Amino acid sequence: MYKQAKDLPFQNIYAIDFEFYGNDGDIPKIVCMVIQNIKTMEISRVWYDQLLEMKIPPFNMGENTLLITYFAPAEIQSMLALNWSTEVSIIDLFAEFRCETNGNPDISRKSLVNALGYYELNHLIPEEKEEMRSLILSAGPWTKGQRQDILEYCEKDVVALSPLFNAILKQNPWSDLRLNQALLRGRYMKAVGSMQHRGVPIDLEVLQNLDIHWEQIKLDLIDTVNKDFGVYSDEVFKEILFEAYLAQQNIAWPRLDSGRLMLDKDTFSSMSKRYPKVQPLHELRKTLSEFKLNKLAVGKDGRNRTLLSPFAAKTGRNQPSTAKFIFGPAKWVRGLIKPEIGMSLAYCDWSSQEIAIAAALSGDELLWKAYESGDPYIAFAIEAGLAPLEATKETHKDIRNRCKSVVLGTNYGMSAYGVAQAAKIHVLEAKSLLQKHRETYKKFWSWADNNKETGLLGLKLQTDFGWSIKVEGGIVKANTFLNWPMQANGAEMMRIACVLAVERGIKLCAPIHDALLIETPSTQIDAEVAKLKDSMSQASEEVLGKDKICRVDADIVKYPDRYMDEQGQEMWDKIMMLLTKGQGQLSRYPSNTDAFST
Repeated sequence: MYKQAKDLPFQNIYAIDFEFYGNDGDIPKIVCMVIQNIKTMEISRVWYDQLLEMKIPPFNMGENTLLITYFAPAEIQSMLALNWSTEVSIIDLFAEFRCETNGNPDISRKSLVNALGYYELNHLIPEEKEEMRSLILSAGPWTKGQRQDILEYCEKDVVALSPLFNAILKQNPWSDLRLNQALLRGRYMKAVGSMQHRGVPIDLEVLQNLDIHWEQIKLDLIDTVNKDFGVYSDEVFKEILFEAYLAQQNIAWPRLDSGRLMLDKDTFSSMSKRYPKVQPLHELRKTLSEFKLNKLAVGKDGRNRTLLSPFAAKTGRNQPSTAKFIFGPAKWVRGLIKPEIGMSLAYCDWSSQEIAIAAALSGDELLWKAYESGDPYIAFAIEAGLAPLEATKETHKDIRNRCKSVVLGTNYGMSAYGVAQAAKIHVLEAKSLLQKHRETYKKFWSWADNNKETGLLGLKLQTDFGWSIKVEGGIVKANTFLNWPMQANGAEMMRIACVLAVERGIKLCAPIHDALLIETPSTQIDAEVAKLKDSMSQASEEVLGKDKICRVDADIVKYPDRYMDEQGQEMWDKIMMLLTKGQGQLSRYPSNTDAFST
């Protein structure tokens, strides 16, 4: 068991921190670095002019060296900005603090200051940190005294890391297994740093033109979309008009206890999936309420770079900013993603990932057989006696859609009412279908119910790779624990896939829930997609068990084509048409297959 940081089985152990600044989307500009040798306690402080002269890091690298950090992607990005090697092991105390305290309702923030406070360790007060960060972000020039202040500030962060790590180990000494789990999370944080450094290629010309004409486009967009809905009056969304539209279209929309329509973005998102005709309205509302063109973090080189916020969610999934990340706002915005000349992109995602996880980890071979069939919804219908053996997606579309609502809803603990809404059926039929699912997949339901009971009792739920949740107080929904194992293990799958891909030299741009975006020269795209699919398949087998492999699908986009989300295509076309109108001089507008031209 490891009870102190210095006792870990590494020849060299360093605590490290960089200070940097830069505009959103740009590669960070390094200010300084401070590093402490944990075994000798020796401290080195290096200003940026010295760092820029160094071709290699001023510390030992390789598998026998461990770096201790707090939010390692920042350090990795800094090292990559300096063209240094990142071949080193990492333990990220941010990730470990999140893992140790996940589910604790008393921890709302996860900063270094908060982590130190949790373990009753002294550090700078938040106000002092904010003052120093403002000084650094001012980008200089700094006086000699200010340089000294910045170095001392950076040093305080560094010297806090060893006591913090020791406090974590004192509370729960680490076994070799626990150490390996932390090192795996460290490898993932390196991959995140690499992705944040590379970023996603953006059509900068279109973005800039949109920005110029955006205010007028928004007004025209309301008029254009509203022709099909009639729910806006004087550019304001009117609930009473939307209610009339729903009645006209015979759409049963969820309501609050007060009887008013539920109009939050999550409800709109789920309902637009059930009723595709509502999708343009959903896209419009997201565009008007959330999307700010100037908030997208796009650098001068046309790359979208932002914090991917790993381990931010209770499930361990990433939570990047919905305003800064290209995959965050309305889906039409993704049309701005475009490979550079001679380059291609590939979007690779696991097929029905959560169903595969539920089947494999519950040990329900009947559910796994349904997943392997390629159509788990028809498979359920057949197995439950709701459709004949020869039934297909084409021959039994109606019952398949009903069963799909049940299969997908069970992972979230959806009620009979929710299933009825999703499937457009009576609540009594929904209850019957849910019962059929319980009777058909008994082993899955035994596992799922046990997870729920474990969580509600305040006991720990944990993946095989060590990500855990324990809720001992506060208000928590029971369904949280139904879905947590699927989401958390899906996140583990993603992390392992990213690690394998980056370590195999694949140029990852971003993780998107259950998918990965990569970039490569067009001449190499087929080979790189094959390598990525292999990495993702291996990752799924690591999580799901031997011979349990989650299928991977791939969409390839070659220059001059652009990436496009199917659900955002209609809105993209509308906006490009309005842009053409606003500019006047455009000869054509960019669709998902056209390059922008003037």
